[in-house]
Amino acid sequence: MIRINVDLNSPLPAYQQIIQSLKIEVLSGRLKNGDRLPPIRELAKLLKLNPNTVAKAYYTLESEGFVESRPGSGNWVNVRAPGLDGLKRSMLDGETRAYLDRAFSLGAGLDDVRNSVERIAAHE
Repeated sequence: MIRINVDLNSPLPAYQQIIQSLKIEVLSGRLKNGDRLPPIRELAKLLKLNPNTVAKAYYTLESEGFVESRPGSGNWVNVRAPGLDGLKRSMLDGETRAYLDRAFSLGAGLDDVRNSVERIAAHE
C-alpha cells in the first residue's frame, strides 16, 4: 500500500504534497515503473480532497514524465531507472535548499552547517 500524506495546515499546496509523496514512493521502491496509481476519485475521497486537486497532481506528474495517463485505464507510474537518479538528486537538492534557508535564517554560517552535518552523520 502506498503512503500519501497531505497536511491541510501545511503552507505547501495539497497537490504538491501529493506529488512529493508519490515521488518518495517511487524512490523508496514501494511504487515501481508500470504500477497503477489509485483512481483520482478514490484517492480524493481517501484524502478528503477535491478530485480536481488529485487530478492536478497527476497532470503535473504526467507533464514531468513520471506518470502515464491511459484513457479509460487510469494513471500508471512511468519512470525509468535513469530518471530515478535525476529525481533523487532534484528532491535532495530541494530538501538541502530548504535546510540551508532555515539554518542561515538562524544565523548559522556554512562552517556551522558543515560541522552539524558531519556531527550528525557520524552518529548514524
